[in-house]
Amino acid sequence: MTGKSIFFFPLGYIVFALIAVSASVLLTPPGQVVDEMPHFARAAFLAEGGVVGHRLSPVASGGLLPCNFNLVYLDFERPPSKRIEAGKPNTFTDRPWNQELCFVGFPNTVIYAPFTYIPAALTIWGARHTHMTIIQTSYAVRIVNGFISVLLCAAGIALARRGVLFLTAIASMPMTIALAGSCSQDGILIGLAVLVAGILTRLNGSSEISLKNWGFLSIVFAIFAVSKPPLLMCAMIPAVFMLRRHKFLALLPAILGLVSLLCWNKFSIKPVKIQFLPDAGVSDGEQIHWIMTHVLSLPALILHTVEKNFFGYIESGIGILGWLDVPLPYFYYYLTSFLFLGIFIVSFFPFPNREVVPQEKKVSITALLCTLAASCLVFLALYVIWTKVGAPVVDGVQGRYFLPIVPFLALLFPQLKQGAPVTPSPVLNWVVVAVFGAYWIVDALTIMNVLFVRYW
Repeated sequence: MTGKSIFFFPLGYIVFALIAVSASVLLTPPGQVVDEMPHFARAAFLAEGGVVGHRLSPVASGGLLPCNFNLVYLDFERPPSKRIEAGKPNTFTDRPWNQELCFVGFPNTVIYAPFTYIPAALTIWGARHTHMTIIQTSYAVRIVNGFISVLLCAAGIALARRGVLFLTAIASMPMTIALAGSCSQDGILIGLAVLVAGILTRLNGSSEISLKNWGFLSIVFAIFAVSKPPLLMCAMIPAVFMLRRHKFLALLPAILGLVSLLCWNKFSIKPVKIQFLPDAGVSDGEQIHWIMTHVLSLPALILHTVEKNFFGYIESGIGILGWLDVPLPYFYYYLTSFLFLGIFIVSFFPFPNREVVPQEKKVSITALLCTLAASCLVFLALYVIWTKVGAPVVDGVQGRYFLPIVPFLALLFPQLKQGAPVTPSPVLNWVVVAVFGAYWIVDALTIMNVLFVRYW
């Protein structure tokens, strides 16, 4: 890649993503990104000065928020098939952040650690002091989250020396864009994963890693662990770069992540955790007991679940927007699948005169096993908290849950000896640039079209 075009992917991504995220923010009504209102409530609770929530009863967990927040919840509880009436969103903008506090239930997000909610919480705190209404605040949070998520992804793409195209494609998918432009923590979490994966692609067995940088990586992986516990498995990946020089420090990211997760679980999750779907036969304790007595059945259980729902996971990972009720056109799923196929061909095919630095086997094996283990933990977590005891299939798994995990697969890609991060040929380089430019245009137009048709 030429000196000038080496910046195409991070800079081109910023332009595309800011347009696509802005469209998602403006065209998606408040609360209509999956789980958005519970995430908004969690951020608002942090802005009130709370960290650990309250368990009001065995079926209610959340925190104290301004009473008008509950009214906003009710405002946007509507059937999935209903479209927004002309001018109706304006009727909600007069609900201010009042002083009286009431209990608000958000049991599925009250257990999450605060770190990736900090931008949203600060935005809410500032919005309250500038007398913005609750709905105006939600849009402000969307904008801030979207901007930070885009910058994190762009930084990861710019830093990457392996898998640049792969990371760019992950960051460009409509589901990533929708989560970035919402009140959810997931967009920022995916952005952090892309950033850390990009940093790790710069390392090898002979890299000199300062204690300061190693401490930074350890802290980020601790944040991953308490934000999404399955990501604790990925904390083992950086250890392979440090084992040769500092064996005791090599496991610091994993150890710090595990200690942080155990502390957060003891002091912040157990006091507020409730049992989900008890009337449907779901029981955390009984399911854990079933797992412990059927350990050998778990691989078959996960494989059967993947076999049954594989294409659904692909579709929901690429993007089913709104409250998972806004599918993209079928051609777009095929287009994105072919894009990833092309990325693997361009990255791994032995073109003539192509000189690459293949990834070390121990790094590739570790990255592959850790991402696989993290993915299995997603299934096990959903099996415990959302699935009927002893069921033959795991319920509740969605493709978006894997988006913070897959960026670490960028470590499997080879690096060009010439120093170019993408292709060895100027001609092939410009073909790749043109393909990505066209994909971004189709991507942005698809997001705008499906959201406008669905809601307006």
